[in-house]
Amino acid sequence: MPESVSVARRRVRRFLGEGHPASEDVVLLVSEVVTNSVVHSASGEGGRVAMTVAVDAGAVLVEVSDAGSGASAPHVRNDPQAENGRGMFLVDLLASRWGIRDDGGSGRRTVWFEVDF
Repeated sequence: MPESVSVARRRVRRFLGEGHPASEDVVLLVSEVVTNSVVHSASGEGGRVAMTVAVDAGAVLVEVSDAGSGASAPHVRNDPQAENGRGMFLVDLLASRWGIRDDGGSGRRTVWFEVDF
């Protein structure tokens, strides 16, 4: 599943098109959130991580869903100098809005973010 991170980045770049004003931030955040799903969720090896991307007049919305985890929900760590675990710090820093949604009894979890442009 590690290749799913690079696939997600490529798909977002292609979807937004060259020169989109939010492209760099969105691609970086997609990389961080999909990596979190691959590494920390119950999706695990051979599991499924789904991503949706939508653009409206002033924002890009991304949702990344996985099999959830019995552990704590993704959260912002307070040490931006740490070598690992900075993904949600970057989401908090660069996204205009973001949140986490547990999808009912399915056990799936969705991390979403919006980047205004």
